[in-house]
Amino acid sequence: MSNVVWLSPSATEFSCLCEACLEASRARGSSFGDAIQDASVRGTVGTDAAVAFARCRAGHNLVLRRVERPPALARADERQLQLG
Repeated sequence: MSNVVWLSPSATEFSCLCEACLEASRARGSSFGDAIQDASVRGTVGTDAAVAFARCRAGHNLVLRRVERPPALARADERQLQLG
């Protein structure tokens, strides 16, 4: 099982949670705080990398992928947060 972390085009740092570690913490009955601490992954990535790889402390694979901003919605949705 690998985690995919989506990065903005200009990101040089990332911070995410390892899904495999979160699941393992849940299975052990760990507290929410302990689960977050155990699953936390941080690092840096070059802006020229379209795809990069990282590992959490437990050794699970994380795939870092750049993604362009999605196109605007074809139809406005009142429930969507609008940023100016």
